[in-house]
Amino acid sequence: MTIVWDGVTDGSGLGEADLSLRHRLAGPNGLREAVSAFFAAQEGVWELRAQLLTDRAAMPVEDASTPWPEELSPYRPVARITVAPQESWSDETMRRLDEGLAFSPWQGLAAHRPLGSVMRARRAVYSRSAGFRAPHNGCPIHEPTRA
Repeated sequence: MTIVWDGVTDGSGLGEADLSLRHRLAGPNGLREAVSAFFAAQEGVWELRAQLLTDRAAMPVEDASTPWPEELSPYRPVARITVAPQESWSDETMRRLDEGLAFSPWQGLAAHRPLGSVMRARRAVYSRSAGFRAPHNGCPIHEPTRA
């Protein structure tokens, strides 16, 4: 399996580069099987960190190509997500979720709404994608009624 990112600039000192991540896994579902085995035996813990807007001139919301300097606003932990060990894959569950769920950052609280022109453009794409999938999958997509 190979994961490739093209033309990224990520602060690694490489500048623009094509990066490739290789890991040897058995078969076409090797990654899924490795992740499933991991989460069947131990919990998953993630720390959500946020970089807060502290300087509108140096951290423009409307220019997604401008990285926000960590010197002006370091990432701060805002939440920890812990998931108990569990079966992490089921073909039936994945089929049901793939057909019946649509992700949209606009399904959250108004205070957490996406900002910037790129996110505004994505809003229409998310909506049209969900609108296309529902009739083609024969499964209506329901959005949450409250946050």
